[in-house]
Amino acid sequence: MPPGPAPLPILGNLLQVKPSNLAKTLEKLSEEYGPVFTVHLGSDPVVVLHGHDVVKEALVDRADEFAARGRMPIGDRTNNGLGIIFSNNEPWLQVRRFTLTTLRNFGMGKRSIEERIQEESEYLLEEINKTKGAPFDPTFMLSCTVSNVICSIVFGKRFDYKDKKFL
Repeated sequence: MPPGPAPLPILGNLLQVKPSNLAKTLEKLSEEYGPVFTVHLGSDPVVVLHGHDVVKEALVDRADEFAARGRMPIGDRTNNGLGIIFSNNEPWLQVRRFTLTTLRNFGMGKRSIEERIQEESEYLLEEINKTKGAPFDPTFMLSCTVSNVICSIVFGKRFDYKDKKFL
């Protein structure tokens, strides 16, 4: 593990890491321990990357080494760490590769998907304009928008936001 402040038992570095001003706290720790350091949130160690160059190296230059996701104990209990949401390491990479390949076959990454997103954004704006400036929860509309883009790619057509088959 990279260097970092000494953790307390059970609490870790929670007394040193101020949640109210997290960015400033991590910046100060990076000045002392360098751009890559470890803090303990409770008993869990967390490696912090501070700065554009370090993040770029980790996520772009060495992407394969950093492709895994953190362990999620709830996923281990519910699905034995399998599936789209809770998979990790090699199973996660296999699901990711399969998903990207499949989406590319349906047109992701090509100009056509961009046009579909732009078309759907016009329908979203129409729905927002129907609220006439009144407060509203955009969750449903945004879900429909994302779903319609996916339907457009997979099925070749979009649905009205009130369509019973779509809902």
